[in-house]
Amino acid sequence: MSANFIIPRRLAAILNPRHSIRARFGLIIAAIALIFSLLASLTIGQTAIQQIEQDAGQNLADLSYQMANRLDRGMFERYRDIQIAATIETIRDPNSSNTAKRLLLEKLQNTYPAYSWIGLADPQGTVEVSTGELLEGADVSERPWFISGKLNTFVGDVHEAVLLASLLPNPTQNTLRFLDFAAPVDDLQGNFVGVLAAHLNWTWAEDLRNALSRNLRSREQDLLVLRQDGVVLLGPAELVDQKLNNLKSFQAASLSKTGYLNEVWADHQSYITGFTSSSGYRDYEGLNWIVLVRQRTNLAFAPAQQLQLQILTWNLGLGGLFAVLGWFIADYITQPIWAIATAANQIRRGDSNVFIPTLRGQDEIANFSRSLNRLVYDLTQKEGELKLSNERLQQELAERRQIEKSLRLSEEKFRQLAENIDEAFWICSADGTEVIYVSPAYEQICGYSCEMAYQNPRIWYDSIHPDDRNKVTPDFSREALGNYDEEYRLIHRNGSIVWIRDQAFPVCDEQGQVYRVVGITENITERKQAAETRLQLEQERELSELKSHFIAIASHELRTPLSVISMSLDLLQQPSENITEEKKQRYCDRIDNAVKRLTQILDDILLVARAEAGKLEFFPSPLDLVQFCHDLTEEIQMNAGSQHSLVFVCQEQIGQVCMDQNLLNHLLTNLLLNAVKYSPEGGEIHFELSRQQGNAIFQIRDQGIGIPEADQARLFTAFYRCSNTGKLPGTGLGLAIVKEAVELHGGTISVSSLVSKGTTFTVSIPIL
Repeated sequence: MSANFIIPRRLAAILNPRHSIRARFGLIIAAIALIFSLLASLTIGQTAIQQIEQDAGQNLADLSYQMANRLDRGMFERYRDIQIAATIETIRDPNSSNTAKRLLLEKLQNTYPAYSWIGLADPQGTVEVSTGELLEGADVSERPWFISGKLNTFVGDVHEAVLLASLLPNPTQNTLRFLDFAAPVDDLQGNFVGVLAAHLNWTWAEDLRNALSRNLRSREQDLLVLRQDGVVLLGPAELVDQKLNNLKSFQAASLSKTGYLNEVWADHQSYITGFTSSSGYRDYEGLNWIVLVRQRTNLAFAPAQQLQLQILTWNLGLGGLFAVLGWFIADYITQPIWAIATAANQIRRGDSNVFIPTLRGQDEIANFSRSLNRLVYDLTQKEGELKLSNERLQQELAERRQIEKSLRLSEEKFRQLAENIDEAFWICSADGTEVIYVSPAYEQICGYSCEMAYQNPRIWYDSIHPDDRNKVTPDFSREALGNYDEEYRLIHRNGSIVWIRDQAFPVCDEQGQVYRVVGITENITERKQAAETRLQLEQERELSELKSHFIAIASHELRTPLSVISMSLDLLQQPSENITEEKKQRYCDRIDNAVKRLTQILDDILLVARAEAGKLEFFPSPLDLVQFCHDLTEEIQMNAGSQHSLVFVCQEQIGQVCMDQNLLNHLLTNLLLNAVKYSPEGGEIHFELSRQQGNAIFQIRDQGIGIPEADQARLFTAFYRCSNTGKLPGTGLGLAIVKEAVELHGGTISVSSLVSKGTTFTVSIPIL
């Protein structure tokens, strides 16, 4: 009975990791195998998931692009159908019979059965003729397609059927939805005679989706078409007519981007979503539809997760095998270690004559046995040396006590000196973590007691003004180099600001290592306040001079157009027989130009005032940047006449950008008008637009009078005018407005100029 208990106990002792190296060795190998198994399965699985996500996302993005492209091309074809049909002579000729017109419209409908209805309305909005004679004689003058179709070719977005809902067959009983197309019809002499319109059944888009369905996994992927306000036009039945404008994929597509995202939808499920936006085709501008194709992430990642589980299973099996092998290897290694351990226990009990077995070989255990033998011998020798060392230490201790007595006398003299000066004297450790001494003047400077500084060495650093903390380093690295002399601000305990000058130098030990830092802190608040007062007076004087200069300039600038208006009015008030109609028109033109000049000056003053008050508003919106710059150049060229030549160059495709059109107009107009104003007659102004690293670069270069180097530092200051402008008109506000407009866009502006050679302004604005 007792033998039955002994065997399990021995087995438990062998398997206990605390008592057995073999058990520990086997468990370590098993743990390492398990850890590597988990890492391998997680790494490979994650890599596979990332690759699958990338492949699936790119596939969904391609599908969304294909659908958007098919929608745009299909809409373009119907757009062209109506335009072409409106030019057919049978439709245009008022003498053609309604029967002939109806046959032509029904032929067009039979050619493309997706047309639910095609009709021709007269100029008053009455349907003259239509396919199937539907709505003939009906009044459609209030319909949007008729109102817009009178002016130009019209394409209307998806809407429910109104007049035709009860007239057309509807076997599915689903709500009929149409797209409207309309074009004006002119007779052979060019006179407006009506509007040709067609209703395209929205099932046309469903047919396009079905044609694309061979690329969709019907149970895993959904294709949706959304209006530009986010309403679902086509997609799963539960999402139709829902508004999904809060999706990140929709918002990205609204910015004309194409790609894919991993996001959570309204059903709280995660989907990989490919997205793109329709952008029209040829001269058809498009309705800005958004196309989304989505797939559940758990379905997309299922193969990777299965692979990850298989890898983990195989690695766990191998880990168990390695653990068994480790058990037998550990048993072979630990046998000689037990012999050495037994001898070591005897030494621990005080037996210094124990023989430690020396093993043969060059492995670690053999080296350990030889090293242990040498250790025992060395310990015996060191025991005698230790007794001699103790005697020498006693002698040194007596000498140190005498030195400490001398140091206490010196310290007392130092305290008397340090505690009777206005500057704070301090000593701290080299790393700043311990305050060794601080004089009482410390409390007068910052309001904290010396005891508080001893208890919290960081209290000084924490009281430094946040704007000045980058000047002071807590690790005292600059003090250790011996070049620390800084002026900065402290926040006194009562909340007031104190300016100080802090000087420090290192104290080195016999080996040349810094082990103390000593410093003197001086209160320089009164000196700083006096300097700030002088600086403020100087700035106020300078601002007063600028404003006085501006008032003189503005008075002149306002007086000139007012004089023109006054003189022209006096001349216009003379008897009419003395003034010809041509002269009257010339005087009126002068008054108009003077009023525009006055309005521009006042607008500039108000714009600068809003900017200085921080009320200048920034409203970015989509903008065709190249066309905007081209139109602006033409407008300024018309105002400049033939005396100057403006050349606009853009050799890159910029596309749509998001900028504040009003501020951009102020910015570029001021720079271009300045280039014209300060250039000689016949001068050429170069305006170049390019794109660099996500920024739009505007460069305006002239051959004018240039800007003196001394004036360039204050060039963008309000009311400031350069010293070489002479009698040329100006208020000194234009470049201040330019700088505000650039900064609101988050951009930069630079200038390069040589007197009498010309000036180049370069503006860089991020493209949103």
